[in-house]
Amino acid sequence: MKKAWLILMPIGVVVFFMLRSGGDDESYSREINQFWEDRHDFFKTSKASPFVQKEVEYKAVEYFAPNPEYKVNGTLSRYSKRETLTLGNSDGTTTTYLKFADVQFKIKGQKCSLLILKALGFGNQYLLAFGDATSGVSTYGGGRYLDVAIGKSDQITLDFNKAYNPYCAYFEDFTCPLPPRENLLDVTIEAGEKNYPY
Repeated sequence: MKKAWLILMPIGVVVFFMLRSGGDDESYSREINQFWEDRHDFFKTSKASPFVQKEVEYKAVEYFAPNPEYKVNGTLSRYSKRETLTLGNSDGTTTTYLKFADVQFKIKGQKCSLLILKALGFGNQYLLAFGDATSGVSTYGGGRYLDVAIGKSDQITLDFNKAYNPYCAYFEDFTCPLPPRENLLDVTIEAGEKNYPY
């Protein structure tokens, strides 16, 4: 009887972790789907919504199915000296930002780096604009944005399932900063918001 228990115990451990992993995936999918539901509600009802401002009927944005593979951990390398970078905007104007940090991470086994910028004169407002191999194909050609939570730690989480389009993806007369050349990735990131049908 003791031998049978010893044999069954590892099997039970495997089943436990398989079930727990599946539960985690379901919980994560619910989190991502709720993120986009909240964004739908914002676009439909908020005075800050570009669709409400334009008095245009909102057609729901589409996004890739949630995939935990695109939620990655990264390491920040903060800039010690005050350096600025001037970005081109979608309307041909420019905006100058502070270089805040580079974030190094791996996605789909590929080493990547993205530049995080800080808005001048707006407190702790950061810009992480990026392009990838889907840009101009299944996602907006002008790149997408990713909100980042930055604290004292140099460890950071990047969840590309929450990557979203700038307003100029919906209306061309909005002014949106374009990604710096440092943030144009070769990797395919099939996560987050897709191209919006005009």
